Order: sequence, then C-alpha cells, then structure tokens
Amino acid sequence: MLRHTLWLGILLLAGCSAIQPARMQVPESLGANPQSIEFRGFSGWNTGRFEAGPYSGTFRQTGGRTDVFDTVIERYALARFAVRGPEITSAIEGRCGMDEQALSLGDGVEMTTAPMAYRCEFTADGRPIPARFELQEVTGRGTAAYRYERIGEIALGGEVVRIRSAHDLTRTRIGTITPIGYVFERRGRAVGALELNGRPVLHMAQGTDPGLARTLIVAALALSVFSDPAEISFDADGA
Repeated sequence: MLRHTLWLGILLLAGCSAIQPARMQVPESLGANPQSIEFRGFSGWNTGRFEAGPYSGTFRQTGGRTDVFDTVIERYALARFAVRGPEITSAIEGRCGMDEQALSLGDGVEMTTAPMAYRCEFTADGRPIPARFELQEVTGRGTAAYRYERIGEIALGGEVVRIRSAHDLTRTRIGTITPIGYVFERRGRAVGALELNGRPVLHMAQGTDPGLARTLIVAALALSVFSDPAEISFDADGA
C-alpha cells in the first residue's frame, strides 16, 4: 500500500473542529440515548490508573519507530493493562504488541511491506485465559486508499465481537484519515462504539447485557492503549 502524509485533509478537519469539536458518528442501533462510559486517566500519560464507570485498573504503553538506512521503517508499540469490575472474578490482565514495516520512497511517501498487526493475550491470576484480541490494517477492494482502516475481533467469556475502525463525523461529510474511534458488532449489528477524540468514551445501548458490557470494556481498553502506527508516523515526521 502506498501512503502519503495528507496534511491537507488534516488541516481541513482541524478547520471544522475549530468551530465545534469533531464528534464520531455513533451507530443508530445504540439508541437515541446510549449509555456512555468515559475512561478517565488517559490524559497523555504513558502509564497510570484509569476509571471507567464501575471498572478500574492500570495501564502502561510505549511506541516508536526505527529507521534503517533511512529506507526501512519499523514501527512498534507495547502495552499492558489490568482491569477489575462487574463480571470479572479476578483482574483481567492484557499484554499487547503492535508491529508494522514500510519502505520510504522519499517526500513522505511510503510503501507498506508488512501491514500493521496488533494482538493481545490475556491472563487472570497469572494464568492464561481462553480469550483473544486482534486488530489489523485492511487494504484493497472496498477500502479507501487515503484512510488507515482497521478491522479485528475480540473473543472473551463466550462473546465474539467484531471490530472496525470509524472515520465518519457528525455534521460534516469530511471523514478522518486515522480512526476517530471503533465500532463493535455482534452478528452483524452494532452493539457499541468507542470514541477516541479526547478522552476515550464507550457508547452502549441502555440495558446492555453485563457479560457483553464487560467484553466491550476490555476491547475499549485494549484500543485505548493502542499506539496506532499512523499516529506514530505523523509524530515522527513532525519532530
């Protein structure tokens, strides 16, 4: 996949958000008044404690890039977290890693050689549990060449939820290049949405099953500590 840092698109989006903060378009299936849980504690720090409604825990994250001979670019990220709350007998601990490789073609143009892959393993009381989380870059037919689109899945406690990146905003047709959030789907229907513009906020339908809510919380946490390589790219280019 060929990429170019599209600063024009970012400036256009910034111009819109200068009038009113950009908001993610939440799926209608969550209802007119969805339950919204804000993840407090994610304020630019790479380590700390968080609270999300009745859930709480700790997190640690790091990410960066390495340039080999100014040609091969390797982006990486590591994250760990622990969460406690309803439907969680023992604290669930997640250990996550991301990697991506690309070739620099000059003038800000890159060709991805190993697409982004992000995965988490889970334990409780120090023992592995039958759960998985994965997220990856998706390209090709049906995807926009100018966007960093992601798809994935979480399986936890008998729940299997699909994940896709969200780029659409309210009150404007201008979408985002990098994900502004993620939509969670079960059996083809949206059951939750995570908004990442500012503090992470998880939206769910009122009366969501507690087991499903727990799965969505863990997925939202894994995504909240995820260092997207597209963001790492922007940071490095602007340094």
